Amino acid sequence: MKPKIKVADLAKALQGIETDRQLTKEIVEDALKEALTKAYRKHIEIPDAYVRVDVEDGTIHIYHERMVVEEVEDDELEIELEEAQKENPNIQLGDMVGEEVDFTDFDRAAVVLAKNVMKQKIREAEKALVYEEYCDKVDEMVLGTIETVEEKFVIVNIRKTFAMMKKSAQIPTEHYKEGDNILVVITEVNKETKGAQVLVSRATPVFVRRLFEREVPEIYNGIIEIKAIARDPGERCKIAVYSHNENIDPIGACIGPRGQRVQTIINKLNGEKIDIFEWS
Repeated sequence: MKPKIKVADLAKALQGIETDRQLTKEIVEDALKEALTKAYRKHIEIPDAYVRVDVEDGTIHIYHERMVVEEVEDDELEIELEEAQKENPNIQLGDMVGEEVDFTDFDRAAVVLAKNVMKQKIREAEKALVYEEYCDKVDEMVLGTIETVEEKFVIVNIRKTFAMMKKSAQIPTEHYKEGDNILVVITEVNKETKGAQVLVSRATPVFVRRLFEREVPEIYNGIIEIKAIARDPGERCKIAVYSHNENIDPIGACIGPRGQRVQTIINKLNGEKIDIFEWS
């Protein structure tokens, strides 16, 4: 009776892998199958061996498979039809015949390999989840918390992932501190990158647009339209506005009573001067 390794036991050995995500049973089993296939091939030193891994009732079985052929050229990959039919008369040419192998003597290597494969699978699964979460949120403004401040970039926690704000995407007059809450605009979401998948900015003209939409209800409701924005981040910003209602003054609405609306935006831009004029 060959000793069996249970999925639960291998899963226990893999508990060192940390993740916030609840990985599905399918992802775990796929990773184990891939890892054990690689481990067995390495163990027998045949990189192209046919391997089948089955999980039945929580127990793992590994089968070394051979293809049924007329004439065997490689006995690690092939088996003669006549020999195969001794076991099962119904076997045809081209079928695969599997023999279960005892893998208790290479389970340590399998666990090491499984860990690496699992880590890779988790990274891939997390990347896919982040991409799905944020891919349709480009140009949206979000509130984040500054996690890390480096010379060339700032890492911002935007709840479901960490986003990067490069030096060129920062307002030059601002100083960022870890733990500060910060408004940013999502500028890029990337699936393939090794580093941060989400890029954010405070220097983009879109950031000013979003602030005006937030502070001026007439812009949010579409009565007043921002036709163009030109911006030198930290210094000054020019914004051209147009009113779709002749009874509403677009410049007055953006400035607000006693200049409150525009002053709120200037404060959020660290004193950046804002010129508002009517589009023509």
